Parts: sequence; C-alpha cells; structure tokens
Amino acid sequence: MADAIRALQDAGVEPDVWKIEGLDRRADCENVVAAARREGRNQVGCIILGRGEDDVKVREWLSTAAAVPGFIGFAVGRTSFWDPLVNWKTKKITRDQAVDQICAHYREFVGIFEKHQQGVTV
Repeated sequence: MADAIRALQDAGVEPDVWKIEGLDRRADCENVVAAARREGRNQVGCIILGRGEDDVKVREWLSTAAAVPGFIGFAVGRTSFWDPLVNWKTKKITRDQAVDQICAHYREFVGIFEKHQQGVTV
C-alpha cells in the first residue's frame, strides 16, 4: 500500500486524504502514513476503511489506526448498515429500528476511534 501511495505521488496524484484498507499492525499504519506524508506532505491525512468486514475486525482496525498520528478518521459503511438494512427490507424490523441500529453502530465506531486517538497528534 505504501509503495502504491509513493508511485501515485510520483505520478502527480496528491490527495488531501488517502483511503486506506484496514491494517492489522500499528507498524503498517505508521508505514502508510509515512508514505502519505513524505517529502513535506505533512498536512495529508489517512482514513481507515471497513472493507465490508465483520464488526470485530473493523473494531480492531479502528483501534489500531486511531492510535497512529496521521489517521484522521474512518469510512465504515456496510459494517454499520448492512444487517439492519437487510432486516428492514425483509420486514424483520421497522424502518425506525433500522435507523436506530445503524446510528448506534456508527456511534460505537466513533467512540472506539476517539478513545484510541486520545493524546495522538494528527
């Protein structure tokens, strides 16, 4: 991933935010941020993606990435909304229940990210 970032930068691709698929190890997160911020790109940030993974894995990725300076947020969609949406579409739950479940799930992810980011300078 870091090699791909460097290659894209060398080709003139200069995003303000890199979307990074979930990483298991802090060292990998640090390596990706170092690539994203190399050669004076100090204001560039990274966000962690959920990749449609299960809840447990996404929680691990959020915890790992949030503790690394340079990770500024996350984009977790399917893991937050898939099951409530399917249950609503199949009439197992109401629309309001689906909305409540999606909201609760997303808030949990925000809480995890914020907890692990405490004291981290992005």
